Amino acid sequence: MIQKLVDWVEKWADHRHAKKALALVAFTESSFFPIPPFVLIVGMLAHEKKPSWIRLAVIGTLSSVLGGVFGYFIGKFFYGYIGAPLVAFYGLTAEVAYLGNIFREHVFITILLASLSPAPYKVFTLSAGLFAVNFWMFIFASLVGRSIRFFVVSYFADRYGIRAKQFIIRQQKMTANILFIAAFISVVYIILKIQGIL
Repeated sequence: MIQKLVDWVEKWADHRHAKKALALVAFTESSFFPIPPFVLIVGMLAHEKKPSWIRLAVIGTLSSVLGGVFGYFIGKFFYGYIGAPLVAFYGLTAEVAYLGNIFREHVFITILLASLSPAPYKVFTLSAGLFAVNFWMFIFASLVGRSIRFFVVSYFADRYGIRAKQFIIRQQKMTANILFIAAFISVVYIILKIQGIL
């Protein structure tokens, strides 16, 4: 099922409405769609006749943040009807409960790390709304984190083309593990530092 969705998303890289597709995928991925928009960006920039990588990064960033806002409001007003089933579908109910405590103390750093990490961003957007974290801080952290991620992926996809696509797919799991460990260590360090243990 997931592979079919990946193949379907990749097909849009050749379409004349590829940028609109990118905006839609980036928007929906921030709240419920399982396939990341980077698949589409890499596909679009792997072709000989490619668009501006900066433009794609901007489209992806803004659409992703807007999708994050949508996820925030789902979590805030409709979590019981929509958010909870989505979180249960991804098997992340325990993570959401844990995030409540983290959010209340460290809104910016939590959203920033979520925006950069391979962990599903949608879980953090839904949780942010559920726990009613500071809305403007949520947007600011999302803008910073998502722009870094989109610009980095777009740059390397533009520079290395099809090799970047193959490398990103091949190394996705290893990169995900490294980023997750780094994010976890950073959060633990900050919490311990604030509590005066370090």
